[in-house]
Amino acid sequence: MTMNHVKDAVGAYVPTVQQSTLAKANLIDTLLGSGLGTEILSGLVGEAEVSPRNLRDRLRVAIRAGALPLTPKRLQKLQAALELGRQLYVEETPPGDVLDDPYTAAAVFNCIAWEPVEKFAIACMDVKHRLFSCCVISSGTATETCVHPREVFSAAMRAGGTRCIVAHNHPSGSTEPSKEDIELTKQLLAASKVMGIPILDHLVVSRGASTSLRTTTALWQE
Repeated sequence: MTMNHVKDAVGAYVPTVQQSTLAKANLIDTLLGSGLGTEILSGLVGEAEVSPRNLRDRLRVAIRAGALPLTPKRLQKLQAALELGRQLYVEETPPGDVLDDPYTAAAVFNCIAWEPVEKFAIACMDVKHRLFSCCVISSGTATETCVHPREVFSAAMRAGGTRCIVAHNHPSGSTEPSKEDIELTKQLLAASKVMGIPILDHLVVSRGASTSLRTTTALWQE
């Protein structure tokens, strides 16, 4: 194969904006019927290229607003496809997996990352950081959830955890810790010294993204 052939092959592989948009339109056509994919995407994004997450969010907003040119049956199909995609993405981390970094730990909390209200959860591990349980401790509103250190360590002791990682979600999509998040983390770390159950990290998760307070703050060095 000559260099020109290599260049042509690589060029054919890299999707252009038009190819990427066409691929999404073809998927919608397959699901709902010929021509609807292009019509829906043109109305939502025009000729702009958007991320899958951005497109998903735009579709959900359009569905709630009744802004899509779809019959009730086709609208139901589209909603089912979006929900199926969400559920397939949210895979459970099997017990026994070692949680030795924030990225691996964040996957445990995919179960709350897409929730429309804030939820606080705890993952309990053994001394070798092997996961054996994860549960939701509290559920709140779209902007906050209330949890007390007592509830966190009660859950840890019931599960027999000797190491824990806690997390909560931000339905807004931002994973930037709030002042309240930092203050709660301080309380949890202080209580963990008394209880003898180390809190290894506090994660903020949302829609596939996450922030580790252990790696982005100095709280564990205080």
